[in-house]
Amino acid sequence: MNKTRIMVVEDEAIVSLDLQNRLQALGHEVVATATSGEAAIKKTEEVSPDLVLMDINLGGNIDGIEAAKEIHKRFQTPVIYLTACNDEKTIQRLKLTGPFGYIIKPFEERELHGHIEIAIHKNHTEKTLRESEERYSLATKGANDGLWDWNLETNEIYFSSRWESLLGYAPGEISQDPNEWFNRVHPGDRERVNKEIAKFLEGNSHNFQTEYRILHKEGNYRWMLSRGFGSRNPNGKVSRIAGSQTDITERKLYDPLTGLPNRALFMDRLERLIGPASPQKDFSFAVLVLKLDAFRRVNESLGYSIGDKLLAQLIQRLQNCLHQQDTVVSLGEDTFAVLLEKIDSVTDATHVANRLQEALGHPFHVESHEVYTTITIGVALSGTGYNHPDDFLSDAQTAMYRAQDLDNGRCEVFDPVMRAQAVASLNLETRLQKALEREEFLLHYQPIVAIEDGRLMGFEALVRWQPQDGSIIPPNEFIPQAEKTGLIVSLERWVLWKACSQLRTWQLLAPDSELTISVNFSPTQWHQPDLVPMLQETLLQTGVHGRNLKLEITESTFLKDTETLSLSLKKIRDLHIQLHMDDFGTGYSSLSYLRHFPIDVLKIDRSFVRSLEVNSRAKQIVKAITNLGQNLQMKVTAEGVEHPEQLRELQSLKCDYGQGYLFSRPLDNETAERLVLGECFWQKAFQVGPALSDSKGEGEDPGDHGLPNG
Repeated sequence: MNKTRIMVVEDEAIVSLDLQNRLQALGHEVVATATSGEAAIKKTEEVSPDLVLMDINLGGNIDGIEAAKEIHKRFQTPVIYLTACNDEKTIQRLKLTGPFGYIIKPFEERELHGHIEIAIHKNHTEKTLRESEERYSLATKGANDGLWDWNLETNEIYFSSRWESLLGYAPGEISQDPNEWFNRVHPGDRERVNKEIAKFLEGNSHNFQTEYRILHKEGNYRWMLSRGFGSRNPNGKVSRIAGSQTDITERKLYDPLTGLPNRALFMDRLERLIGPASPQKDFSFAVLVLKLDAFRRVNESLGYSIGDKLLAQLIQRLQNCLHQQDTVVSLGEDTFAVLLEKIDSVTDATHVANRLQEALGHPFHVESHEVYTTITIGVALSGTGYNHPDDFLSDAQTAMYRAQDLDNGRCEVFDPVMRAQAVASLNLETRLQKALEREEFLLHYQPIVAIEDGRLMGFEALVRWQPQDGSIIPPNEFIPQAEKTGLIVSLERWVLWKACSQLRTWQLLAPDSELTISVNFSPTQWHQPDLVPMLQETLLQTGVHGRNLKLEITESTFLKDTETLSLSLKKIRDLHIQLHMDDFGTGYSSLSYLRHFPIDVLKIDRSFVRSLEVNSRAKQIVKAITNLGQNLQMKVTAEGVEHPEQLRELQSLKCDYGQGYLFSRPLDNETAERLVLGECFWQKAFQVGPALSDSKGEGEDPGDHGLPNG
């Protein structure tokens, strides 16, 4: 253990020598002696003792009390007084110097030793605390964050000068009252912040963290992130919280990828224009929502690096088309909004939209790639009378969705009819979601027959929606909405499960039959990553063999990620599931699909079959498709067979299968079961004679579409 280094200040030589001997006997080291106050100060500076033993009455101009005061002030060295003075006046002077001990002469060695040990320990404790306070003070001054310390027992709060400056105030301008903080929080955030503090105080979280807007001295709101930790009293109750406040306005209001303002800043600017204090009373303003068509395909095919560079060029073109006071913001990966602050009419807004579309219509050159893109635009005008910025932006988005429904690359201006349609669409989506939960859907089954002799080959499963009121809603009224919202995935999987379960029931009733069931899948379903495992599980759990399941695919499915799709189709073929190309002949690249993908059956679109007996060109197309199927060893199915004349033509062309009203409408499972057991509704159609009276001239019922085109 290190010896305590002590300086003795005593003007009587005998007393000084006696004291030195005692100290050395106690194991301490005397590093210096002095006989005056001036000498004591000088030697303290020279040798830096751990402790000074100070007599009060000294020779020289200053006594021991004044010397101790200076030593404590300059060097923070602890002082113990050794003196015979114990009058009240002297004691009051001693108190002002903060002594570490006061021993009245004469004294015993153990008394001296105890005072020295206590003084050294006290000095070490105070030094540690002083260094900690200095570190805290330096950290407070140097931190970019504002610091706060809230004593919950006294309800006083300390704000650092940086905390105050983040809000535009000078040090000391804000009092130590928690309301100085919380009354400045944006009214829209105040309830949430209070709840998060309450949650922390109740012990439901280990730390306090929240984001909010807070009022700046200049009158605008800044975004802040506040973090805090608490200490608890012996009862476990939080008695104090301390933490930091960080200005995150840039992060909250600007998109990190594009550098553009984001939705929050856009809404703030729009709110100022709409609000009662708005200066924009003499002219109109407009919001444009822009959707980049097929931008995600650029990322998927060329990579995100190319996509990011394309975005940079695209934003530059957008900004070049706008005035300085206009604002362009990022709403997402491929969606932007533009605020036009000064326009006279809707024509001004549509002119800007046309200018933007023209600017983006020219190709982009990104590294070695030439990229084309278009934008779809929705416009909403201030003249409609908006009170809330959310409504304004929502209507512009509604107009953009309307433009998308009509065709990519269009511009549509919002009108109230669109809002009604959007509300109806949302209501339909909600009803669809509940219908899935309640299993309000049912299946009808349309027979597929052999064109040659009318044998029943299988069924196509067609979904119907039967709400609780007992009505039947046909697919063309809800399938598009299901596809748009993504609910189509769950719905089609329910259809698959139900159809396979029904097929298995029929197989048990007619074990010698080789009936098949056909199920339509939308493009969204074909691109689900778990498609193949889902099919495997369905076959396994329903007991249906893959050869009895036929999945119908439309040409639009092949327009996206063909490499992954090709892999999935090969795995599906390994399950012996047959693949049918639906509506064959209506797409522009059908032949290339036949070359690249494992298709088993071609389905001739009903538009060709409908004109078969009156249009020679249609007949030639049907003939070409049947010949193609025969040459490629594929079967061919004709959809929409309604008249005996169409059947005769298909028989002459050696088409394999047919389905349509000539044979049967879609049937409920009980009626379909009669067919499975041997009953046949269409025998007359295969007898040479007059046309069937109950089918002649029958048109296609839109309610008989499947998923998605039935």
